[in-house]
Amino acid sequence: MGYLNSLPGFCIRGENYNALAHLCSFYHAARETKGQVAKKSMLPVHPWYGADLIQPEEVRHAIRRTFVDTVLKPPADAKVVGCKEIRINWNEIKDLDAFLADVVEIFGDVKIIFNHRDILSTSKSSWWKDTAHSYATIRGMDQRLRENRFAAAPNAFHVEYEELVAGAEHARKLTEFLGVPFDPAAYEKVMATRHSY
Repeated sequence: MGYLNSLPGFCIRGENYNALAHLCSFYHAARETKGQVAKKSMLPVHPWYGADLIQPEEVRHAIRRTFVDTVLKPPADAKVVGCKEIRINWNEIKDLDAFLADVVEIFGDVKIIFNHRDILSTSKSSWWKDTAHSYATIRGMDQRLRENRFAAAPNAFHVEYEELVAGAEHARKLTEFLGVPFDPAAYEKVMATRHSY
């Protein structure tokens, strides 16, 4: 996240307790409701009364605006906005494929970055070291990132943390994927900055 925020015009916010996943669930529910339109759904006695009024594009636009304007709050000069999220375990997002599909459908021109770290060292980090079954939990999340339906998509990139911090080449590939020029000095500056956890 620190490296991404060093790129010109980028504003990548931190975690938000899966606010976006909740909004995607809302979108999914609204879209499914629209699917219940029947011959008499415009009648006030019909169980799906009003379903015909739902416009999915209107819902998508409202979710984009709500998430960007009230959660991300990017500066006016931001050209690329986004956020990171670590809550991808099965009990936090039941269907990762469906969630990512909704994100792409709602936001359109989306780039997905999957971040991987050495599982054993991550399980011993400040955040995870006191968590029961941390290794198994992290291994399961990493597997989800590597095996979801978007894992090999052209709009997805897998960051290998150890490669990113070991030298500039992995950062160069990430930067090229994002469509911006690579700046070695910016990379070095970020790598010299201590990050949390």
